[in-house]
Amino acid sequence: MTQGARDREVVLAVPDIAVVIPTYQRATRLPALLDHLACQSLAPERFEVIIVDDCSTDDTVAVAKDLAGCLPYRLRVLQTTRNNGPAAARNLGWQATSAPVVAFLDDDCSPSKGWLEAGLGACGSTPHPGVVQGATLLPEGSKIGGLTDWWNWRVVLGPTPFFEGNNLFFPRYVLAITGGFDEDIRYYGEDCAAGWRVREAGFASAFCADASVTHPVERRGFAWFVQNGYLESRIVHCAAKHPGFRRAALWRPWAYRREDPAFLAAITGALVGLKFRPALLLVLPYLFLQRPSLRHLNFFRLCLQVPVVDGARVAGHVLGSFRHRVFVI
Repeated sequence: MTQGARDREVVLAVPDIAVVIPTYQRATRLPALLDHLACQSLAPERFEVIIVDDCSTDDTVAVAKDLAGCLPYRLRVLQTTRNNGPAAARNLGWQATSAPVVAFLDDDCSPSKGWLEAGLGACGSTPHPGVVQGATLLPEGSKIGGLTDWWNWRVVLGPTPFFEGNNLFFPRYVLAITGGFDEDIRYYGEDCAAGWRVREAGFASAFCADASVTHPVERRGFAWFVQNGYLESRIVHCAAKHPGFRRAALWRPWAYRREDPAFLAAITGALVGLKFRPALLLVLPYLFLQRPSLRHLNFFRLCLQVPVVDGARVAGHVLGSFRHRVFVI
């Protein structure tokens, strides 16, 4: 073997940055995502991509492995031993690489051409940050103002206390020190906890607008919002473990958002109002904050559905408060 061949092997073995993508049941979406990564401005020999499948039952693994030989960069496919959410999948991914920087990308996002180059540069800036957030944008032409009910999207235009895991960069040694993503949470808050572990370990955080990805606008439906509202018990978990997050993200230290105490007041007022009519006034703040527009096509349906979603959120907060011994409505 020539010296040049040995040097090439070293470059391939230790890339500058690794992209870790946790995935579940996304066989149809992976090809487009992997094609986007093939268009990165960063030279393909400088990065590797690690797909971590969380026990999908569709063809996710087969699709990813079939594409591996057609891509200009190194693609590895790992599998978790049991379905345990993106926290465990992300941890498996970063622990499997020796790259000095690790980028995390969700399987429903599309990175811009300069995403990796910008994120890698931000991680090498002075002073060295322990975590870098990238921007999350709407797909070109998206108009969320005209949407009806129960749609989901994500926009991140500056640093946030949530450290959204769909677009994050860490020096690998920082992940080794802090432990990475919180597997007790599994998902819905595990990325937030990872960011605050870094901050609490004394590292700085940074934001890089040029490291941008787009996140789809999708109609998830009423049931999805009820389920995810209940999962806000895990946000309470973050608040209990990370006081900095509690101060930075919550509306008040005891309330996630102002609508939540208004909902509890409304429920109290409605019950007490059965015998003491003036108590019905307690319903008014909630009605003011959460009333659907009269012009909405599904106005009457939303009048029933919105309180159910808010009730699921508050129930999650109460459960989290009992479980983690912290008061957050």
